[in-house]
Amino acid sequence: MDKKHAMALHDRESTVESDGSRLASAATRYDVAEAEALWNTHYGRTATASKIPSEVDAVFRMSEAESRADYLFRIADNQDGIVDLQAAALIHVAETAPELPVSAVLPGRTGDTVIALPSLHGEQHAAFATSFLPGKPLTTFAPPQAIRARIFEKLALLDRALENFCHPSAERSLLWDVSRADQVASLAGSIPDPELRGLAQNTLGDWRSQAAPALPALRRQIIHNDFNPSNILANGNGEITGIIDFGDVIEAPLICDLATAIAYQEPEGGFDALLSAATDTYVQRCPLTDGEVAVLPILVRARAAMVITIAHWRAEQSPHNRAYLLRNVPLASRLLASAAQSL
Repeated sequence: MDKKHAMALHDRESTVESDGSRLASAATRYDVAEAEALWNTHYGRTATASKIPSEVDAVFRMSEAESRADYLFRIADNQDGIVDLQAAALIHVAETAPELPVSAVLPGRTGDTVIALPSLHGEQHAAFATSFLPGKPLTTFAPPQAIRARIFEKLALLDRALENFCHPSAERSLLWDVSRADQVASLAGSIPDPELRGLAQNTLGDWRSQAAPALPALRRQIIHNDFNPSNILANGNGEITGIIDFGDVIEAPLICDLATAIAYQEPEGGFDALLSAATDTYVQRCPLTDGEVAVLPILVRARAAMVITIAHWRAEQSPHNRAYLLRNVPLASRLLASAAQSL
């Protein structure tokens, strides 16, 4: 093995190892009593906390009886400045594109938007609070079909809002990065079904031959990187009322944001029809280059393969949370099967 490939392999293994460690040492151990105490200390108010499921962070809905206001309170590992990055991204979007429904960051008693927490086991946890947006995640009800176009319109507007945003912590290694999809290939053995495992492995092989050579020439910027129905809120009329969870924000090729969003959509009319409809809507607000459009199909397939692979790997590590971790696998499997029919 030459030096270049050895270094690439080391980078992939380091990312997988660090992501697994982050999962194991997650801030999820914080409970509602601790959240309520932290809220009182750092925001000077009393609130009742209810915990919201999350893979890595501790996330709470804080309800204040006196003000009758609700907030989202997130506690996360800030060793690499990721909490600072999330808060800064939200503030930037709110200032640049006030028409977008993103949460407002709530300053603490000292005026700080990010609050450093005492270290218990060597971690560098931090917390920040945001307004609690109205609506329900698209995964919890059957929204009107017309909402799909609105999803990609909002994503395009968000990407335009982020195009001039810079932050040092955005240049990071992240397992959920489809521009580095090859780093999850070693985890495919966790997929128990041999047919599905083969489909995921073949897709990642196609990513190596089709996407890897093209990505370095494409424009880069900070992207949301997790624009899926769980992170999009809407009301019963199909109006998008919230864009949430900036925890996977990263600097990457812009086209990866669109690919990620498409990978979480049902391919009801077939894979090609899904890509065409999503792209047609997106480019009305954020034009794409020919090179970006050309690499989009394999990036969508690769993200679906990543969903299947990472979910099964994490389910092996956390069997008690298996149902939650595997929740997106059926859809990703259908998307890959649909894509295979169009090849």
